[in-house]
Amino acid sequence: MSQAETLEALLLCRYVEGMNRRDVRKFNILAPFLLFLVGCSDTSPSVSILRAIDGFDFVPPQVVTASLNSVPLQANCSLFVGNVEMSFDGGTTWITPTSYDPTAKSACENGSFAITLSRHKSPWNSMTFSPGQTLSVKFRAQPRVGDWIYRNVAIKFAPSTPLSQETLAGGSVQSGGGYVLRGRARMQDQHVASGGGYSIRGRITQ
Repeated sequence: MSQAETLEALLLCRYVEGMNRRDVRKFNILAPFLLFLVGCSDTSPSVSILRAIDGFDFVPPQVVTASLNSVPLQANCSLFVGNVEMSFDGGTTWITPTSYDPTAKSACENGSFAITLSRHKSPWNSMTFSPGQTLSVKFRAQPRVGDWIYRNVAIKFAPSTPLSQETLAGGSVQSGGGYVLRGRARMQDQHVASGGGYSIRGRITQ
């Protein structure tokens, strides 16, 4: 039931209470239909908010990245959420996104919030990262009603691992097309098997 419908129901109930007996008898004829549509009650009417006021959720909440040079984050916001702050030390120190990046927004706009983190900015620019390390960034958003809304974003650093390529002994360096292919040589024996009108050639790895 909307706020307008709730107020109409309240006014109708108060009107019924003030009617005299003659009016009540006349009203009894229509009462079943009106009560079916409205539903009077002795209790005080209440208004429920159908939309969430604490909507502030990052999509996704966990990020796996091979490079910390640029890590974009985005959150969906409720229309009731405004200012946003962030912390790199678990909530001990809070800063605005604008103080971290002058081009960033410090509030939710049009139902979303976005920020791009980088190891070239403080405090990551003074840190050493290890493969597989997970970094935690804490965010809080201030709604129009109620307390701060807190969210954590986990960022796992998973750099790519180079693969080694072996080549056969005696293999030359292949080049052309703007690239050069180099590999590590591994000694192998060459054997030839023949008979029955056919021959088989192959390499046996030592």
